[in-house]
Amino acid sequence: MAVIGARPATSPWFLGRRTTRPRSRTRPQPARRARRARVSTRMQTRVDVRPFVVAIVVAFALALFYLSQSTRVAATGYEIDALSATLAERRADQQQLIWAIGQARSPAEITKRARTELRLVPLEEGAVMFAPSASQPAD
Repeated sequence: MAVIGARPATSPWFLGRRTTRPRSRTRPQPARRARRARVSTRMQTRVDVRPFVVAIVVAFALALFYLSQSTRVAATGYEIDALSATLAERRADQQQLIWAIGQARSPAEITKRARTELRLVPLEEGAVMFAPSASQPAD
């Protein structure tokens, strides 16, 4: 079944030029030559939109690439900030541990723990006798 005014299908517009001619007008044109000249030049000078579409697609691809790169840079910046905070926390913990080790090694702390926790008492004078060294002559 044919449809009045239907034209045969053509290839997609971006693959190449049209293979069919435009329909001729069925109603008569006015007798003015100037108008006929304008109409005929309008019909002959068609603008090819393919370069514009390609430019839009390229611009879209560049914008998408730019957004993906800027998102990646921002995410990397956030990760660096988080790692810097973790590093500062670890260094603070290390300083606290160094301070605790120094305090635990102090002689006053060792004496205090020996008396309170281990219930040790100092030795009396003369309770320990030392052997004479080989380099000193015996009396």
